[in-house]
Amino acid sequence: MQPPFPCPTATWHNDTYDHISPSRPELSVAGKTVVVIGGGSGIGRETAIAFSTAGAAHVALLGRTESNLSSTASLLASSTKSSVHVADVTDLNSLETAAAAIGKWDVLVLASGYCPKPSPIASGDAAEWQKGYEVNVQGTLLTAKAFLPTAGDSGAAFLGITSDTSLLPPAFLPGLAPYVASKLAQAKVYEFLAAENQGLFVATVHPGMVDTDNFRATGATPEALPMDTAQLPAHFLVWLASSEASFLRGRAVWANWDVEELKAQKEKYTEGLFMAAGFKGLP
Repeated sequence: MQPPFPCPTATWHNDTYDHISPSRPELSVAGKTVVVIGGGSGIGRETAIAFSTAGAAHVALLGRTESNLSSTASLLASSTKSSVHVADVTDLNSLETAAAAIGKWDVLVLASGYCPKPSPIASGDAAEWQKGYEVNVQGTLLTAKAFLPTAGDSGAAFLGITSDTSLLPPAFLPGLAPYVASKLAQAKVYEFLAAENQGLFVATVHPGMVDTDNFRATGATPEALPMDTAQLPAHFLVWLASSEASFLRGRAVWANWDVEELKAQKEKYTEGLFMAAGFKGLP
């Protein structure tokens, strides 16, 4: 379909496609340990399944509800070892306990997030704003503090789902200031992680419009938007963890963007601040 939002590629995807298929040999993660935080449902669950399909030796699932994580584990390939770790991204101790149990990892996907209740700034609930920052921004900080010490020796990937819609004018997003502000701040944290950890591949992805609890929490409805499958961001993340995506280090992308067209534009991503968060219009 034609891109409904500003887009660097001519092709816009709403569902998975061959080049990001986790069955592609070039995207294999055979022998690797993959950590999925927020793996109990939605995009996190599909991401765990995708990396299992891509041959992961071990998929470690983190989240707040053990039964949901166990349900995800039951969906993974029999050849993939799974482990379940009850943890909360706002609780450093629980994250450190999980990291110690998992040991060395090769790919980490931070898929958990929180959408504060939409409201105008003047009448907004300050506690909701705070929770948004605690989960989305501080949660990223605490995840990094807990897991960076056990990252694989070379080529480890630290990937995040940001749902950053800051490219859209605020007039298009009434009431979403607490969500967009926290997600924009989160995206910047990932950029600093990339700058400060040269041996680590760091990138973020907007998952598209997927019918999840957070999507519904924004006040959006599937009937009003071009919706995407959960497999699209999940499979895109498998591609993002591959060597084909190395030029996107420190950058933000959307799962809807065609990866072949992105690869053809790689020079844009390796120079300057293309697809980095910041002020628009400055030279």
